[in-house]
Amino acid sequence: MLAQTTLDAAAISRIGRTAYEQNRAPGFSLAVWYKGKVVFANGYGYSDVAAKTPVMADTRFPIGSITKQFTAVSIMLLAERGRILLDDKLNRFLPEMPNADKITLRMLLNQTSGLHNYPLTSEHSWPLEGQIDSKSIFAILKTDRPDFPPGERWEYSNTNYAALAEVVAKSSGLSFDQFVQQNIFTPLLMTTSGVGYQAQKEIATPYEGTAGNFAPVPVQLSLDLFYGAGNIVSSANDLIRWDAALIGGRLLNPAAMRELWTAGRLANGQLVNYAMGFVPASIAGHRELWHNGYTPLAGGYCLNAIFPDDQLAVVVLSNSPDAVFQGMPEQMVHEIIAMIDPHVSTSQQVASMEGTDEDSRTRTLARTIFEEISAGRVDRSILSPEMDADLTPARLAQSARQMSALGRLIQMTLRQKTTLGNGSSVYYVYLAFFTGGVRQILITITNDGRVNSFQVVP
Repeated sequence: MLAQTTLDAAAISRIGRTAYEQNRAPGFSLAVWYKGKVVFANGYGYSDVAAKTPVMADTRFPIGSITKQFTAVSIMLLAERGRILLDDKLNRFLPEMPNADKITLRMLLNQTSGLHNYPLTSEHSWPLEGQIDSKSIFAILKTDRPDFPPGERWEYSNTNYAALAEVVAKSSGLSFDQFVQQNIFTPLLMTTSGVGYQAQKEIATPYEGTAGNFAPVPVQLSLDLFYGAGNIVSSANDLIRWDAALIGGRLLNPAAMRELWTAGRLANGQLVNYAMGFVPASIAGHRELWHNGYTPLAGGYCLNAIFPDDQLAVVVLSNSPDAVFQGMPEQMVHEIIAMIDPHVSTSQQVASMEGTDEDSRTRTLARTIFEEISAGRVDRSILSPEMDADLTPARLAQSARQMSALGRLIQMTLRQKTTLGNGSSVYYVYLAFFTGGVRQILITITNDGRVNSFQVVP
């Protein structure tokens, strides 16, 4: 695979400008690191619309679940130092948690523990403002029933990473924020980064609403609530330093890095599409490790994408709601990959239809087909004659078992759109989050709006 040795900063700037002109975020920052250099770092729009404060590469944003990367590396650092083992049981640190005698730290890292997700305000009266002690969080978490036995399934849960943050504190003798500051932020010169409520000052104003109609959130949630799972504030410049250190092996030894970026397994040996704070993926053959983040009522939608084999990292941080901006950072990443690899088709088609009626119809069809196949029954009027014939009762029963195991479809991000043959159908690739894992949805739609093929693949 032939790759460029340099990236054109002006071309990257145009990618950011085009994204901003779609009016899907009050402001965002974009930074790109390639082969040892920061080739682009800038901001678009405003961190505070009323004050006309521009977004810069050093503008501080709550990064949401990208925090999980820092929690995972903290655990790996302690494992390297012999303070903990990844196969230690949780009851060594938090004996009061459900199934603590069966859950390992590795299960927490890979999100296979079965611990119930939080914070759902419909279930508990969570503390929401000011400084929040982790003890008050675990006083509630220990009362939640597990969703499944440890190691049996994959399910995304903030509770896993809150527990890991507490493991960091109990095994290091430092608070979680002190450990991250001393062992990651300070050595990497991440001067704009911080942890929790104490770091929530002078951040980009979080907004809610729809494209072109944004308003500041009325009351900001305390980041302390998202302990270890989403409580870090950072900037595009700082996250690029973080990515460069990971790619360059300056934080962990090679064996630990392999574990960090390798997909986990269930107790039966089945792979899950989640590593340790990173989602392993691929764009046109380019290995990718990524995680997105969104902190409701505190921050906007963010993305950190690393391509270690290409020596490439892309960071996008915004103050826009996830439902509005989600998909746009992924689109920019795809376009930047296309800049370094001439074999990657440009994704202008994807950019032009993201969020359109066509995209909405396709998502609805994909969700409908997934839900119906999972239930073992399909409205065959929405299938093409070819797919109708191919989906025999035996095939449907087999697919139902496979798809129902993935659980509920949470969200989808368009990755590719291709017109097939003589234009009689269109092939779409979506990155899909399920409660049971991260997969790709491949769906082909005929010109008369019927589904001609449908697959859910790793």
